[in-house]
Amino acid sequence: MEEKRNKSFTFLFFSDAKSRVRKVKISHNTLRLLFVVFIIILAFAVILVSDLFVTRQKLNEKIAELERVEYKVNYKEVELANLAKKTKEIETKTKMLESYMEEVEVLDQMVRDITGEGGYVKEVAIYTTDLSSDVELEEDPNEVYYYTSDQEQGLDDIDALLDNLLAVAPELSDVLSRDKQDMEDHIYLKEHTPDMWPTWGRITSRFWAWRGGHRHKGLDIAYNVGTNIQTTASGVVIYSGWHGSYGRKVVIYHGPGLYDASYSTVYAHLSKIYVEVGDEVSKGDIIATMGNTGNSTGPHLHYEVLVDGVPNNPEGFLP
Repeated sequence: MEEKRNKSFTFLFFSDAKSRVRKVKISHNTLRLLFVVFIIILAFAVILVSDLFVTRQKLNEKIAELERVEYKVNYKEVELANLAKKTKEIETKTKMLESYMEEVEVLDQMVRDITGEGGYVKEVAIYTTDLSSDVELEEDPNEVYYYTSDQEQGLDDIDALLDNLLAVAPELSDVLSRDKQDMEDHIYLKEHTPDMWPTWGRITSRFWAWRGGHRHKGLDIAYNVGTNIQTTASGVVIYSGWHGSYGRKVVIYHGPGLYDASYSTVYAHLSKIYVEVGDEVSKGDIIATMGNTGNSTGPHLHYEVLVDGVPNNPEGFLP
């Protein structure tokens, strides 16, 4: 046993036949130690290379994952930009439709003002929805991300609806514009047609064309002195002052009205006059007060309606 431990190995080193031979003597124990050290180093090298390989593999996976995430983010930015553009287009189309709907509302209000009924119960409004998009990235990094949110489909549906509406809106707008003009014309003619009572009181003398050799061209309405007299249609004052047997008198020219006729009204036997020649008056304005001036048997208003310059029965225009 002692002999084996003392056993050694001799290594000869020489470069060529003429060179000096070098001897290296290594004991058995030393050689065994060197072998063990070599094995340990080799094991460490293998482990290190393996770790480096695994680390490199994980690094490549992380790089690939980051690239996928970057792709997702870029894709999302593009989709959000498209959504913003589409939303802007929808807003523009909506504003165009709102202008058309405003015409509908104006026309509707005119109808209600004239008829006192009909129209929409509530104000007309364009349908609106939340156009914002809250998009979440998929948790699985190995899947390629695509934007498929419900908002995108909703925007497409709204955009298609607006396109359909805008396709017919110009023609509808023309129709509404003509209807609006017709309605405004109707309102104007109605405002210039005498169709209301000029004052309070009782009728003491009615209209007749000829009776007993004389003519009563108006309607006498009696009440107290100072009772307000209002114009029965919009127009312009063409006479204001004293007129013989009529006493204080006002004549208002209303111009064209309903039924293709031109109207004027006369208010006589007034106590006070509040308007002058050239004044523009609106239907229902107070123009004077009832009196007993001129050839009058008591406080009353003498009221006439002239159609194209010809006296007509005022009672035919009263509600």
